[in-house]
Amino acid sequence: MPSEKEKRQRIEANEDAGTKRRMDMAQGRRSECKRPDVIRSPTWMLNSQRGNSFEFATFLVSLLLGQGYNAFVVSGYASREQTMYDMSMNPCPYMPKSEELSTVSETPKVSKYQLKPPPEFRSKLLMEIEEEEVQRQQEEEQQQEEKRRKLILEQERLPPDEYWGYRVHAWVVVLPEAGGARRQEVLEPFFIEPSSGQCYSVNNHQTNLLYHGVESIWNDRNYWVNMQMCTEACININWDLTDNRHWEHLLPGEPHTMHSVEETKADEDLNIQQDKHLDMPMSYVEQIDIHTLDYERRFPNGRKIMYFKKVKVELCAPYIQMDGLIEKITIYDDYKWQFPTRVYEKYINRGDKLKESTHYLDTGLVVDRYNRGRPDAVKEHQYMSTDNDTLEEKRTLEFYDVVRGDGLSKIEIHPSYLIQYYVGRKDLLYYRYVEFSSEKKSKSRQGIHYRDVSKIIEKFNRNKNIPVEKDIAIREFCIKDNKIELMYHYKDYNITRATRTFIKPTDRGDELVFDPDMTYGYNPNPEAVEEKPLDLYNLLERQLKDEQQSLVYVQDAERMVNEFLKLRKSEYGIPKLSVSIFDKNRNEEAKAEMIAKEEALHAQSLRQVEEEVDYLAPYIARRGNPDKLTKSEALEISQECLDDLKQMLVNRANKIWCQLQASRRKFEQLQNQLEQVDDLSKEEEEKLIEETNNVNSEMQTLDVRLKRHCALASVRYQSMVKKLKEHWRLDSLAE
Repeated sequence: MPSEKEKRQRIEANEDAGTKRRMDMAQGRRSECKRPDVIRSPTWMLNSQRGNSFEFATFLVSLLLGQGYNAFVVSGYASREQTMYDMSMNPCPYMPKSEELSTVSETPKVSKYQLKPPPEFRSKLLMEIEEEEVQRQQEEEQQQEEKRRKLILEQERLPPDEYWGYRVHAWVVVLPEAGGARRQEVLEPFFIEPSSGQCYSVNNHQTNLLYHGVESIWNDRNYWVNMQMCTEACININWDLTDNRHWEHLLPGEPHTMHSVEETKADEDLNIQQDKHLDMPMSYVEQIDIHTLDYERRFPNGRKIMYFKKVKVELCAPYIQMDGLIEKITIYDDYKWQFPTRVYEKYINRGDKLKESTHYLDTGLVVDRYNRGRPDAVKEHQYMSTDNDTLEEKRTLEFYDVVRGDGLSKIEIHPSYLIQYYVGRKDLLYYRYVEFSSEKKSKSRQGIHYRDVSKIIEKFNRNKNIPVEKDIAIREFCIKDNKIELMYHYKDYNITRATRTFIKPTDRGDELVFDPDMTYGYNPNPEAVEEKPLDLYNLLERQLKDEQQSLVYVQDAERMVNEFLKLRKSEYGIPKLSVSIFDKNRNEEAKAEMIAKEEALHAQSLRQVEEEVDYLAPYIARRGNPDKLTKSEALEISQECLDDLKQMLVNRANKIWCQLQASRRKFEQLQNQLEQVDDLSKEEEEKLIEETNNVNSEMQTLDVRLKRHCALASVRYQSMVKKLKEHWRLDSLAE
């Protein structure tokens, strides 16, 4: 048993430890209200991928300045959630844009011819009692809604902060700059939070709740101290740094970029003479160099998790996840992120062109969206999470109809029916409904279970090329009832339309046997001529062929869906990621080709480098290549070189002139032949004319060459004289 003395020592030790812990906690809280003693360089932060708000802001300002933005590091005070990067009560900025339906209110057309409503034979007392009951229910619903709203506000209310307004933080402000590179892009000041990259408008009330005040700002040109009171946070701050009443700069003189564009040149020269400038020292850190892989990775280890109000966001760099996932947004029903309701996923570089996948966890619905480029042209796939990848499951497939040859835009599959929607078909078909029989079992052929069809309904758009009473609008193949029903389009101002029903013959051999009693119809036009049996026979024969073709189309649709499900199963099981030919970090083949091409171009450029031609080498060689030429030898060599050049120019001119004279003589001969000979055939005449034109073109070319040679001869002669005077072997001429 411990003695009393040992007990007192333990109690005192525990009290000292508790006092020390409380002092450490208080010191930790006070440290949140202090500025850092040391700010490390952007290159250190880039290599370590960690730092405080001042280091993040300095790094971001360095990048923005390099891109031409008028950016500054802001030292001030911010909220507890902003300094600790607590976004748990902020709305998620990564939420996908909901597909808002057009809410254009269409006012119904009110006709002046309306029937009066029948009188209500009801007791007024009962009607008043019903109205009071409805009003009471509405008031109760409003009270419940108000209670629910107050409960939500109570849950979202942040706990009080004892250091409110004293928490030191650094962020970035981008200001407009007259004459700057981004003057058309930046029209008003705005904040950037370096820890998240979110932008905030300075004049927004929500921004005042996040940023409470500004002490100073700086960049690579100067350091400015804020002389304004921030009683209303940052909303009333004047960001004109040239106003000395609001901002006091540390270094004397203003940079030239801070001067007004409207100043005249005389005023600018006078200001430069009066101001005593002391520029900021040059940067002592290394140049920021971000590799393409690091820029693509973006996050430490390529992953980042953020929590917002009822939302959890997971971000991944490309090629980090094997399935190409780059963003996953999970929406919860509570504030502690325990009960998810929806999941949004984004993919990139998928070989199957999958770009988005949405999971509705409350209903089990899954919606996959694809980019263009798939062989089957699938655009969207809706199915249930408990799907077994069979044709009997409920699902919906949407297609890029402009890519498909059959114009198929959508398929709705159900255990008992199938619906196909078409766009832009030549036969004007836009809808096909297929009903399957529940009595007979599906037929299995080539591994596909084809269901037994009991009815097919097809709808067509209006064909303006044929009469209305002959243009089929709805066609119904009642396979189970053994009949075909046709409904034609409505004629203008008619309330009924023509119909025709055929009862299919039970025994059909090689030839169709038609009985007029097998068909009956209706025509709203009483003056219409009765259709002939031959026309009805041909119509029935066409419909029977179309019925067989429609059955084939249904089987093709089931086969296509079955192939898509098999392909989708393999794509989800072993996803493949595509690599762009422009990705030099991953496409080794393209990288090797680029390196080989660069080496070949470099070798070719080296081969093209030629040494300067020495015009005097042949003349000096005739004299035995002496080390030094005398003045007479130099003069003789120079004269020989000029004489040879003159003779070469004359010979070239004579050669061109002789060719020109020969062409002229030939042209004259051809013209004489065309004028004198009359018994030429058409082909010989065309051949002679073509030859004459060619000779004429050649003659004109030689004429241009001769004139150009004569014009440049004197220029070339003077150029040679200048080169000979500057030649180092003829230095004795200058002595």
